[in-house]
Amino acid sequence: MFQPLVDATTREIRGVEALARWKSATRGDVTPEVFISLAERAGLIDQLGFEVLRLSVREASRWPGVGVAVNVSPLQLRNPYFASQVGDILAQADFDPMRLTIEVTEGVLISNPDQAKRAFKTLRNMGIKIALDDFGCGYASIGALREFGFDRMKIDRSLIVALDHDDRDGAVLHATIALANALHLPVTAEGIETEEQAAAVRLSGCDELQGYLFSRPASADQITQAYFAPSSRLAG
Repeated sequence: MFQPLVDATTREIRGVEALARWKSATRGDVTPEVFISLAERAGLIDQLGFEVLRLSVREASRWPGVGVAVNVSPLQLRNPYFASQVGDILAQADFDPMRLTIEVTEGVLISNPDQAKRAFKTLRNMGIKIALDDFGCGYASIGALREFGFDRMKIDRSLIVALDHDDRDGAVLHATIALANALHLPVTAEGIETEEQAAAVRLSGCDELQGYLFSRPASADQITQAYFAPSSRLAG
């Protein structure tokens, strides 16, 4: 499944985030929190992660000029061959590395950070961008943001939801975005569900938005129909 990333001002599609989903024949829909954790414990996260990447770039190849973001587990970055294997997948799919963003959570800051930094350097040399996902729900410091040199920050949904409940939480969100702007980090706001939330984060400095206000997770065919088919009202 994929979810669009839209320009905060124009609402035009900028990219898509690939979302791993599993529908079990016996358990029904299994959440990523469950099956990703299982894959990590079973030592299968590399195989799963690379398969998600292969499928994502294959589908995104039909969307010209649009980037694709793919989440990576901190455990995958322990693999010393991770970056080169990503490069092989992109080469096999003839996919421009500059259209790919690797998203990592704050766990990467403590899970073998030296290896992660080496992987990031190799990925960036290919043209791949690195985004810090779910910022605001953990422990990332200003020093860590500078040390790892992320290319984009994604604000955790919990900070967006807090806008509707507490002015103090709204101040935390605005300060977080201001921090990113001071570090010259573009900011994506996740979990946008209302026009009020979209306006608030745009005025605070977010340049990219994602959430149910624009689209629920959709299949590749649905993305194509909504944004790229000739008959689409959003195409062009």
